[in-house]
Amino acid sequence: MLVNEPNFDKIYNFEDRLVRFAGECILFVRKLEKSFEIEYYKNQLIHSSGSSALNYGEAQGTITNKDFIFKVSLSVKELKES
Repeated sequence: MLVNEPNFDKIYNFEDRLVRFAGECILFVRKLEKSFEIEYYKNQLIHSSGSSALNYGEAQGTITNKDFIFKVSLSVKELKES
């Protein structure tokens, strides 16, 4: 592989990207000030971003296409919430 050639396995590994997104959300909310309102949304962001990664990981282990679609749709829902 050339130096400037992208590693497509890393770029398109959606599960790794979701886990990284959840971690970045945690790092982001740690920088926010403390107030009742902000604490509520901080908790919601941490929950929904982490849940999207976990739901997608669960979808990888499904047997049927219908179950896979359901789990991925839950992941998308959580991402929209984020």
